[in-house]
Amino acid sequence: MRFSPEKIEEIRSSNDIVDVISQHVRLKKRGKNFVGLCPFHQEKTPSFTVSSEKQVFHCFGCAKGGNVFTFVMEFEKVSFTEAVRSLAEKAGITITFTEADQDQQNEVENLYNVCRFAGLHFYTNLTKTDEGRTALEYFHGRGFSDETIRTFGLGYSLHSWDGFITRAKEEGLNREDLLKAGLIRTREDGSDYDYFRGRAMFPIFTATGRVVGFGARKLREDDPLGKYINSPETPIYNKSRILFGLFHSKDAVRAEDNSLMVEGYADLISLYQAGIQNVVASSGTALTEEQVQLISRYSKKLTLVYDADSAGSNATIRGMDVALAQDLDVSVVELPEGEDPDSFVRKSGGKEFRKLLEQGVSFIDFKAKQYLRSGAFATPEGKTQAVRSIVQSIAKMKDELKRNFYIKEVASKYDVYESVLYRELDRWIGERHRMGFPRAEADLRPKPVGPPAHGGSSSPSNKEAPVVERDIVKLLLEHQADMIGFMFSHITIDDISDPQLKKIVEFLLARFDERGPRSVVEFLDEIEDPVSKGIVTDIVMSKYEISKGWVSGDVEFQDVDPWRVARDAIVAMTKRKLHKQIELNQRALKEASERGADAQALMVRHQELMRQVHDVDSGVIFKPT
Repeated sequence: MRFSPEKIEEIRSSNDIVDVISQHVRLKKRGKNFVGLCPFHQEKTPSFTVSSEKQVFHCFGCAKGGNVFTFVMEFEKVSFTEAVRSLAEKAGITITFTEADQDQQNEVENLYNVCRFAGLHFYTNLTKTDEGRTALEYFHGRGFSDETIRTFGLGYSLHSWDGFITRAKEEGLNREDLLKAGLIRTREDGSDYDYFRGRAMFPIFTATGRVVGFGARKLREDDPLGKYINSPETPIYNKSRILFGLFHSKDAVRAEDNSLMVEGYADLISLYQAGIQNVVASSGTALTEEQVQLISRYSKKLTLVYDADSAGSNATIRGMDVALAQDLDVSVVELPEGEDPDSFVRKSGGKEFRKLLEQGVSFIDFKAKQYLRSGAFATPEGKTQAVRSIVQSIAKMKDELKRNFYIKEVASKYDVYESVLYRELDRWIGERHRMGFPRAEADLRPKPVGPPAHGGSSSPSNKEAPVVERDIVKLLLEHQADMIGFMFSHITIDDISDPQLKKIVEFLLARFDERGPRSVVEFLDEIEDPVSKGIVTDIVMSKYEISKGWVSGDVEFQDVDPWRVARDAIVAMTKRKLHKQIELNQRALKEASERGADAQALMVRHQELMRQVHDVDSGVIFKPT
């Protein structure tokens, strides 16, 4: 789905970044900017800065930065398309697409609409009908308050073959959309019937709060279907990519920097109501790679909460290995025998459950405990199997340093030589590589600035880059039309030594040649790599650093003459290059002297380089010839 540059600019200019961010972050005015506590990492002193003038944000703590679209993408964990749509809706702007895009968009939106209608319909059945009282009593019996029922949009499907169909027709909804959403089904004779009948309904939301499907719990003894039935997979609902409750819990997960994983709907809702809100549910499915990636957007820590039976244990081990492969820090909390999170918290309360969380163990201890229960540690063969299984899990980690620490821990706990464990580790890493999994080193390679992909590396903040080079990039970003020609009449791209800054400049020049000058906020839309976005916003939100006079006081960069900065930067860059050439020439002079070779040409070269340094110091390079 493509948006025209004009439409993107219209949406961006209609959403002031300070207003948008203020809905989620408490900002205070400081000079010409606004500051607050960063929503992307834990901090006590504000380092998150928003520029109303530039319409960008940057955190000087975690190095995240970008424009208003970037913030919505990062905070809500949505795609660029979804961020554009969301901001367009807030600004009351209509988005039009190509015919093909419109057809696809219509299908998706129609499915969202019928699911939203179904959710409201089921909630009304629960709260407004006589038949719904049975389901309401069921929810109350589970300990759910009316507020919790409303928060999660719980509902009830009438015990009728066509009650939902009839109401949907009255609303003017399309039969094909109802079929695609799995809300109705067709008999062999061609007639339709309600799929969900006489059941307690649990709507399933995306991370942004849109209903995409339902879980339905059996209430009647004569119901021939299973205890739970669920919506089928549709263009908007893929159960392996959805986590129940994430929409409600994501802020708490981010704040706690830990995501608790439970299995069922009731488990999550009971914990949430008890004040433990950083919780998500896999809805009875095995934890998938897509679900783990979804969790990792909000926290790198995952706590698996499982029932102490064999099925729960095996599922936990499988989920643990998936999470380790995605570089999450994994711990496990074991519930007392015969308990699940729902039953435990209803009996003992949230405070006792939090005490259980404090007793969580590492994946190593969890695996070892399972083998200990089975009696494996009673024999050398069993102990070998147990330790080998633990090493297999360690091999799934991408972080080599983390793997090494865990290997040392296993060696110490089970009295095994580290060298033996490393050989076993290498074997399993090699096996994973042969199966098509990437090696850890490849996984940690930095991503490109933007299309097309190419190499390079940098730290997230890029603070180690030469000051003069950061100032040059700042000038090029803020004064493209004036500075690009002036700068590159005196220096070349190859004079920029920092690989990441060089890549950003190359990308900037390519875009400038294609489309002419663009504002920083527009340029940020075209940068794909979040590290590069952070470097760009870090640079434009910082003051020019070349002149000590400017950085010694609290002088805003707007008060600085960019042409003076440009000339000073060119002088500094040119002198740096000349001094490097002088150093190399002097080294050659020394070698020639030691060999007794003729050094006349090198002496002439030295004098010429020194003359050039003098010309630079006197400003000759800027005088017209």
